[in-house]
Amino acid sequence: MISLALNDIDIDWGKNRRWTNHHWLFPPGSITDVVYTYAGGVTETKPGFTTTLNDAYLRLCHLGYSQTETKDKFERVLGRWNRTSDLRLSYADFHETLVSIDFSSLTSADMEPFIWDFRRFLLKRLTERGIEDDLSLEDFILEELDPVFTIRALADRVENRPLPLCWQHYDLLENGWVSLEDLTDIDRPSYMVNHTVLFGRLQEYSQATTVAAFDNWLRNRKVPRTMVYREMRNGVVTSRLTTMPTAVRHMIHHPENPYNVLADETLRESVEILLGVATKLSVPLPGLS
Repeated sequence: MISLALNDIDIDWGKNRRWTNHHWLFPPGSITDVVYTYAGGVTETKPGFTTTLNDAYLRLCHLGYSQTETKDKFERVLGRWNRTSDLRLSYADFHETLVSIDFSSLTSADMEPFIWDFRRFLLKRLTERGIEDDLSLEDFILEELDPVFTIRALADRVENRPLPLCWQHYDLLENGWVSLEDLTDIDRPSYMVNHTVLFGRLQEYSQATTVAAFDNWLRNRKVPRTMVYREMRNGVVTSRLTTMPTAVRHMIHHPENPYNVLADETLRESVEILLGVATKLSVPLPGLS
């Protein structure tokens, strides 16, 4: 088994080869020892990814899940669902239902009537709000709903944000179904989009009118110039030293340039650098709550 839990309540789980990668929600260095609970109350201490919901919230907001972006994504998923259904579920109803939940007071005993499945608990809360209880709603919540939507909505209740978020992965790894590299692989297309958007938002925030000026702005915020970017100019391959985010930006924007290779690890590290800059701003980036 592999499970994503908020304050010891499982939000998502998988088994063997069927699981969702939640690694991107966790800052680098998030693996620590956590308590795994098994049948009969047996507990063991093993490695797991841990952070606070607040840290995950900051990552979500900056990596494609601001309030507006989340609503748009939810409505696109629901729109595809409703090509063959007629589910009357607004994002506002979904969001308000989750925000109303005081997660700090929930216990495993509260989940027992729902077979310890938080999705079934959510289904009950939605029907209590008057959302039509039919198979379409049940199938959507149990089979189609991306747990990221749930985590993002839960984080909008400020009181929930200090709670621990844990991805208990070690049983899956220990039993040979995956390697740690499998669990920490990046979704390259998503990371490229997120890097482009975050780079652009920070450049706009900095008021730098050119990429070179923005590179100086990054350097002034202690982002070192460690990357060599190569390109053809006037028939000669030239090189220049830039910050990693600027070099990665050029490589994403100019895939026709054969003189550089964008490795997954470089892309991952560059996104983390931009996140570090963004989350330390004295005034947060606008529109990313």
